[in-house]
Amino acid sequence: MSVVDIERRADCAVLTLNRPQVLNTISNDVLDALEQHLAAIAGDDSRALILTGAGRAFCAGTDLNEWHGDPQERLLRVHALVERMLEFPKPVVAALNGIALGGGFELAMRCRAIVAMRDAWMQFPEITLGILPGIGAMVVPYRRWPSAATVFHGMLRRAEKLDAARAHELGIVAELADEPHALVATAVARVHALAGRPHAIPDGVVAIAPLDPIAPSAANGMTLSAAVIALMDEAIREAAAAPTLAAALEVGYRAFGESACTAAAREGITAFGEHRPPDFSRTG
Repeated sequence: MSVVDIERRADCAVLTLNRPQVLNTISNDVLDALEQHLAAIAGDDSRALILTGAGRAFCAGTDLNEWHGDPQERLLRVHALVERMLEFPKPVVAALNGIALGGGFELAMRCRAIVAMRDAWMQFPEITLGILPGIGAMVVPYRRWPSAATVFHGMLRRAEKLDAARAHELGIVAELADEPHALVATAVARVHALAGRPHAIPDGVVAIAPLDPIAPSAANGMTLSAAVIALMDEAIREAAAAPTLAAALEVGYRAFGESACTAAAREGITAFGEHRPPDFSRTG
């Protein structure tokens, strides 16, 4: 079975992440398949690309079962993928058929537009693992949707969930679909609406809502690492003050690297592998 399926819908290419048993997490095999499909679609006669998922998830981010070796080396490869989505020569629309977590939501945010099932939801759960988001979550949403900064603060610092209906109200999701069979059709219609419109994540300093001090506690009551929250707050502020998108993204990559080397990250990833809650009381 292919880990990424490809089909044609109207004049658009549709890529479907096809690892529903693990919520379509991004493995090395998925990266290989996406890179091959993107190269082919860039040169074919399709008008645009639609990215969606099989089952109940769009994508749950990086496959932590492959979290070994140098995490930044893996990060750079995923970063190259999301950058291709932003720079792709044809419009790319993310069609969220369900849950979009961590790197999965970061991937969607690099697309020209996002459409979603009405019951879909999004979350950045990285802080509950003692790490920071690595491919733009501390940068891109604040530049694309600055009026929703306080929502992103809560998502990043407390792992708060964002449902699709609220995301639509905020302008993050362009359109909602009520039936699964209508989702891709909604994405195709959105592609046509994008015709001729430029797509760029702005450079320049971004004014964001203040990052008020918070207790190290997730939305679900889980105790978090205060040290990692402090790293995150510093990175969000520094990235917002950066003069260019590239400089802001570099801030985020560096902060991810710092977080990946902490005792909190070791505890969080170990706990994930052992199927137990992490204990950040010992790590700070």
